[in-house]
Amino acid sequence: MTEITADITAEITDAKILKYEFEIAIKRSAADIWKLMVNEIDAWWMNDFRALGEGSKVMLNPQVGGQLIESAADGSSLEWYRVQMVSPGKSLYLVGYMAPDWGGPTTSMLKLAVEDRDGSGALTVSDALMGNVTQASASSAESGWKMLFGDGLKQFAEG
Repeated sequence: MTEITADITAEITDAKILKYEFEIAIKRSAADIWKLMVNEIDAWWMNDFRALGEGSKVMLNPQVGGQLIESAADGSSLEWYRVQMVSPGKSLYLVGYMAPDWGGPTTSMLKLAVEDRDGSGALTVSDALMGNVTQASASSAESGWKMLFGDGLKQFAEG
């Protein structure tokens, strides 16, 4: 019989919930924003947000059970989110998990919604984080999405 010994450290922490929402005006129609957001995600997904490094590919399958996934040429892959609900051309509900290595365990429930406004379009990003949520992780999540959708998608759409 093999005996296994290890120092086991257990820590019980309180789970917290953070909810936030913001909107990004984009000078394109909602239909155009949707197509770019879903079909051309790899073109606007910024290198700073590629967990597997530059050269990885980001893909989104916008149907229930579909994945927002990043993959690399060496076979590495990361599931960012899984699609929970889709209303084509209008909204996408995604559920994702963050491992302890990335500050978790945390669950993210992300909603992306597009709509026309005064001859232009708007993307509303709503996120709810549940789990190991700290002030630092909360600020990082919101500022990260603002950068990715504001500097990534918006600039790509209006460029």
